[in-house]
Amino acid sequence: MVSLEPRKKDKNKSKFVKPGPIYSEDGIPYDYIIIIDSGSKGSRVFVYNWLNPAAALNKTLDMSVVLKKPNLNLIKRYSVAREEAEIEESDTDTEDESEIEIDEEDVESETEEKDNSKSKDNGKGAAVENKDKSSKKNPKTIPIRFPKIQSKKKWHQKVKPGISSFNLSPQKIGNYHLKHLLQLASSVVPKSQHYRTPIFLHSTAGMRLLTPTEQTSILNNICSYITNNSDFYIPECASHINVIDGDFEGIYGWLSINSLKGAFDNPEQHDHGKSHSTYGLLDMGGASTQVVFQPNNTEIKEHQNNLFKITLAQVPHLAPVDSANAADPVQQRGDEPVVGKYSLPQPAEFNVFSDSFLGFGMYQAHNRYLATLLSSYLEENNMNEQNRVIKKISTPVPDPCLPKGYMSVSNVEEISVDFTGESNFQKCLEGIFPVLSKSSASENMGNCKQFSDEIQASSCLLKDSIPAFDFEVNHFVGVSGYWEAISNLLSYENINDIREDGNKGDKSNKNNDKSDTYDYKVIYEQTSKICSKDWSSLFEMNKRKPENKQLTETDLSELCFKSSWILNFLHLGLGFPRLGIDEMPTKNDQFKSLELVEDIDGSSFSWTLGRAILYSNDEYVQAFNNYTIKTLQLSEEDVENSKSEYIMKRPGFYHSASASVYHFGAEQNGISPRPQFIAPRDGIKYPHYDYEYEAESSESKWDIEPHRWYGIIIFLGLLGFIVWLMVGRSGRSLILDRAKNRVRRMVSPLFGRSSYVAVPLDEEHEISAAGRSSDLDLENGYELDDIDSTPDFKTSNSSSDEVEAQFRIDSDDED
Repeated sequence: MVSLEPRKKDKNKSKFVKPGPIYSEDGIPYDYIIIIDSGSKGSRVFVYNWLNPAAALNKTLDMSVVLKKPNLNLIKRYSVAREEAEIEESDTDTEDESEIEIDEEDVESETEEKDNSKSKDNGKGAAVENKDKSSKKNPKTIPIRFPKIQSKKKWHQKVKPGISSFNLSPQKIGNYHLKHLLQLASSVVPKSQHYRTPIFLHSTAGMRLLTPTEQTSILNNICSYITNNSDFYIPECASHINVIDGDFEGIYGWLSINSLKGAFDNPEQHDHGKSHSTYGLLDMGGASTQVVFQPNNTEIKEHQNNLFKITLAQVPHLAPVDSANAADPVQQRGDEPVVGKYSLPQPAEFNVFSDSFLGFGMYQAHNRYLATLLSSYLEENNMNEQNRVIKKISTPVPDPCLPKGYMSVSNVEEISVDFTGESNFQKCLEGIFPVLSKSSASENMGNCKQFSDEIQASSCLLKDSIPAFDFEVNHFVGVSGYWEAISNLLSYENINDIREDGNKGDKSNKNNDKSDTYDYKVIYEQTSKICSKDWSSLFEMNKRKPENKQLTETDLSELCFKSSWILNFLHLGLGFPRLGIDEMPTKNDQFKSLELVEDIDGSSFSWTLGRAILYSNDEYVQAFNNYTIKTLQLSEEDVENSKSEYIMKRPGFYHSASASVYHFGAEQNGISPRPQFIAPRDGIKYPHYDYEYEAESSESKWDIEPHRWYGIIIFLGLLGFIVWLMVGRSGRSLILDRAKNRVRRMVSPLFGRSSYVAVPLDEEHEISAAGRSSDLDLENGYELDDIDSTPDFKTSNSSSDEVEAQFRIDSDDED
């Protein structure tokens, strides 16, 4: 419910995140954006901001030089977990996101932090991004080429499960899912800026697995809830709330990782050779995995019809003052044209290959692996013909990737299967291989071979349409599932040292720095060790770790599979060489061919940063184009016909196979941009919503699943109660008597005693008993209707024997 009352003071106010600043130290307003990543296992909301480019241009601010401040702080997770929800990683989950976490140090730092800016809606203040007092005394400057995107460690929240879980009850997605995400976003974004803050919800692999009808129903409910229960900016639902292709997710991730690495702002420090300075991305999610990289120039020419063309633009920077030509609105100073007081921003274009392998994420791959085990078992036991009717396999199915002594119950292709562990590393690798070799991506591929002494690398997933890797210049960063699996694996590397000296501390931390460098030999040997241990040994090793670093039972049992899957996917699927063994072609030891990271310089990876980069970059270009139009006094006709060489192309991207379909970084063509900034004024009342006053709460699966059958049962119960009242007291007694009689008749044979019925033998007795009809109706379970109580005594004497036999009482001793 929406209200226009002043914000209430809530006793749970401390649980809300402090609003972000409205102005920077230079008095430049901030622009905010909200991006929700809806993965297969959960949704994460991120809030970012950057300097308003129009205000910066009006104040003649040099945007290419900024104070050196902390970049992004997204390590600490503030999460909402649902009760009884399955503990599973999402497409880009990390282990510490599985439950509510509020770091006490974060709370203390928030309390001690002096916010020199008045982040209230009616005040002007300064951004407090730099908490280091010494840096305030001696500010350092660093050059940047692209807009600086900022965030804070509590501008991020996660809710489980994923929105695809609402496919049976999409109408519940607002109150039981989106509400928690909007609560965080509405707390961070200053209330006066809600109306001009765009919100995006991009769903990934989990929703791609649903039918189009289910997708549409969920997205429509999301659009309806956000538009009716928030005042954020959504000019069009189709472009703001949708299911994005895996290729798009890869593009956003590639922009994010290169921004965090500094490859965009400082390409000179990341020169890999051959005019190449960017990093490739390997993102292992739950349902899919992305491979994104910039090929070398040779591969770009050969695959120019299968690449994404990304266009960015550098931020404007102040040009040197030329007093002789100061009055000229357009000047040429060296190679750089100058418009007004700024040099024309330089475009930056990239040719990037992006591909998403749906079904090869960690959990989908595991499901497909279990399906191959079941298929082999049914074939070996000649049960394929019965497969359609089998609902449960009575005999445990061996799983070489599970530890010996451990049993897991899974539903595979609608069949309940008990998998029992074997702890066999080589059989585990062999069992995973069919997931790669029998996929549609590996059809008609001759270079798809199993691990052997001679074969340590093949390329089951690399078709001719995919550019070849050039490991001399292509350096990759593995995130999400890669980092999680390998870091968990290596955390047990020296766990035996703990047993020897009796210390229960985790000495494996000494080698944690190894996890960022992918060394094939180390990982292969450690995977072999883990896969060879039985469940009791693994369980004991896990207990010797600090409690906050122990894996759950499920994660511990799947540790062997996850590490083995990465070995298969990298070396047999993508053809990566055995890093650490094979001789690499690169001569520059400064760059790693493959590094696995969770965060970069204190900033956690999320593809949502790449989406924010495109949006901000587009807004900066549009602002500069407006500055150019005003400075050069261009007409609308000149702008529409692109007659001015100083009007820049808007940033965005397109696929070379469909160049006419251009995806702008900000709002799409024909859709109004975000409203202009208006300074907040005193006394203005803004709309508020119920969730803004509510404390965080956990929800159970009951809130998500439909309950139609429960309603039917309740309805039938009420109907029966009404009928019970309508039949009256005598009717109820009759019903109870009949029910008792039926129960007695069913129970009495169980006690091994014969029953008999007393009946009248003469007319006198019959008349005397007429007044006691209720006593004659039933005796020991037999109704009189079942017995011929009026025998014909006029028959011959021979029939008397029959009559006598009819009323004879059997002895208990008779057979």
